[in-house]
Amino acid sequence: MTYRTRFLAASVLWVAAVTAVLVVGALALRDRLPDPIASHWSFSGAPNDSMSLTGFLVFLLVGWLAVGVGALWYGARGWRLRRTRAATGAILAAAGVFVVGLSALTAWVNLDAVEWRQAGSLSWQVVPMLAAAGIAGRVGWFACNRGPGEEQDLASGSELALKAGERAVWLSSVSSQVLRVVGVVVLLVAAVTFIFQTSQVALAPLLAGAACLAISSARVQADERGVRVAFGPQRWPARRIRLAQIEGARVETRRALEVGGWGYRVLPSSTAIMMRSGECLVLRLTSGRDFYISVDHAERGAALINALITENSAL
Repeated sequence: MTYRTRFLAASVLWVAAVTAVLVVGALALRDRLPDPIASHWSFSGAPNDSMSLTGFLVFLLVGWLAVGVGALWYGARGWRLRRTRAATGAILAAAGVFVVGLSALTAWVNLDAVEWRQAGSLSWQVVPMLAAAGIAGRVGWFACNRGPGEEQDLASGSELALKAGERAVWLSSVSSQVLRVVGVVVLLVAAVTFIFQTSQVALAPLLAGAACLAISSARVQADERGVRVAFGPQRWPARRIRLAQIEGARVETRRALEVGGWGYRVLPSSTAIMMRSGECLVLRLTSGRDFYISVDHAERGAALINALITENSAL
């Protein structure tokens, strides 16, 4: 069995196992639960809304399967990259524990209640459940962050001199721990808001948290077509600069505030993609602007880009 097969099989089994736990748990306790059940609580902990037992189960299953299938598609598409497998494992583990925990807490406070308004209080119990989901996500990351990685093979070569007809590709990446932490915190806020308020209120922090995580890392690729910067584990959105637009490349050490701050910054004389202060690949564009990209091993990328520009100009 290949590593890809083992990784995808384990992921599919996890999605199926969580789905089975949700269905079997609901069926096992349906005679002890009111219908409808309390499904929403105020910040004081008192139930303030209800949903049919079937509707609640369908809601959990649809949400879980949407996340699970999306993670499986993402993992299957980029399984060669170790960080993609790690991100898939983290998403599946955290989301699985969260949805099972939410189902268990809801069943627990509704258990043996005559009708939903008599359901128990739900407040502080959410905190350990969210903590368990966070720990599970971390465990999922470490469990899948192993095995062969395409990025290691691509980065292993140090020869940048190009022979006639030879083609080379340089890949490097950078991530922002600050954006990752902010994204996770905002998603936790969205989860708590969803439980104690309406889903509409939780939508804003949910989108904000997802956006932070989506742009918390970037991969830079240089080849004969130019330079491509792709954000996040999903490799989208992306910015491409054609080789014909680049006069030359160099390496500089910059603080984020020197080029406008963190993230994607546009100034009158420069553009920057800054995930952290430090080593930057600097592209001098034919328009006269400088394009700063904070990335590891920038000197290799600059050497290859300059070699490609020289080769291109000789044609």
